[in-house]
Amino acid sequence: MRSSAIFLFILALFMFSGLAIVAEVSATTINTLVHVRVTPPWDMIDTGIAECIVDAISYAESRKLGVLVELETYGGYLDAALTIGDRVATATTPVIVFVSGGKAFSAGTLISLPAHIIVLSPIATIGAMQPVAINPVTGRYEPINDSKVINPIIEKAVYYARLRNRNITAVEMFVTRNLVLTAEEAVKHGVADYVARDISDALKYISGKKVIAGSTEYTLSDFLRVEEYSCGIRSRFLSILSNTLLSSVLTTIGIMATIFSIASGRLEALPLALVFLFLGLVGSGFNPNFISLFLILVGAALLSIELFLTPGFGILGISGIIMLSTGFALLPTGGPTYIAPDATFVLVSRYVALGIGVGLGSLTAFVLYKVLQAKRRKVVLFELRGKVGRAMDRIPAGGEGFIIVEGEYWKAYSDEEIEPNSLVIVVDRKENVLIVKKYVGSS
Repeated sequence: MRSSAIFLFILALFMFSGLAIVAEVSATTINTLVHVRVTPPWDMIDTGIAECIVDAISYAESRKLGVLVELETYGGYLDAALTIGDRVATATTPVIVFVSGGKAFSAGTLISLPAHIIVLSPIATIGAMQPVAINPVTGRYEPINDSKVINPIIEKAVYYARLRNRNITAVEMFVTRNLVLTAEEAVKHGVADYVARDISDALKYISGKKVIAGSTEYTLSDFLRVEEYSCGIRSRFLSILSNTLLSSVLTTIGIMATIFSIASGRLEALPLALVFLFLGLVGSGFNPNFISLFLILVGAALLSIELFLTPGFGILGISGIIMLSTGFALLPTGGPTYIAPDATFVLVSRYVALGIGVGLGSLTAFVLYKVLQAKRRKVVLFELRGKVGRAMDRIPAGGEGFIIVEGEYWKAYSDEEIEPNSLVIVVDRKENVLIVKKYVGSS
């Protein structure tokens, strides 16, 4: 009996020591926060912003850093907000949201709820999460009350709130009643955590706090520093294309230009029309990765045809350069390793493609300028001007006759009378008629 008790005591001591070791291993101190901004002019929650924040969190996780998302937004698109929200909710590193301006409405509130810590500026307001539909033609907003749309948003928002022990009732009212709370009210009612004047002030509030992310307990250092994170070219390009008005305009131009190219038989203009069409489709939600691949392949083909099969440099070459530049700008930098190449390789390739595009574009512009300049220049028969010939017949004053110069017969015009076999000198040319006068000199 005594030996059994000793065995159980040793076993319990071993288990406790193991737990202590695990706890020690899983405890980490965060000294740096990756600072990503969602502020004007890039304040719309869209596909580009979603990709940027997701990349920033992945970057922070790979380097054991925290994430600080600075918000100042009226909201944005639901799909993009859910992408961000789910990524924040599953982040294995602390994510802090700081609403630095006066607002984080709608999608801005939705992406804030799963953050481990929410800090608001004194003038900030959050809430107003009822979804709306935007008419791309008129730009009017129409509230959506369909339960098939409302209920999933409520459930997702409540899930985020429950995950971080936030006020579920207030979160539900954000969606159902468009509730809006000031900074003090949000902290009072358990939606946000702190009120701070600026980022420096916010860092003071969160320093020393413990945050559990994934299976790890993180301690935010008392000497937190901020590392700026810049969204990539692709993210910014996607944000521009996500504008509903611009997307509609590009799609319309692409469709009309495609129809015109086919109807008029000017098929060489079709690739450029397709560029507008596919860029419009990107803004409508079409997968930008497929668009990128298509533009690169077709652009390379067109540029090869222009360089090796057709003389000169024209619309095919220009279209190829535009397609290559646009395709590389949309090329993804992340994703599964068996689909996307290394991020450094992609970044270098992108800048090389942009450099080639700018270089070839500049060369094309210079060549076109010289061609236009040559076409506008008056054609001069330099090889005959100043040459001496002989009149074959009589040329009356103000009339025409034939001369022979440099062994060739030409019709000639003279303001003065010229006798046959007289020497003449060419002074100018008007179309196919030489302007001549009597040659004064030795015969």
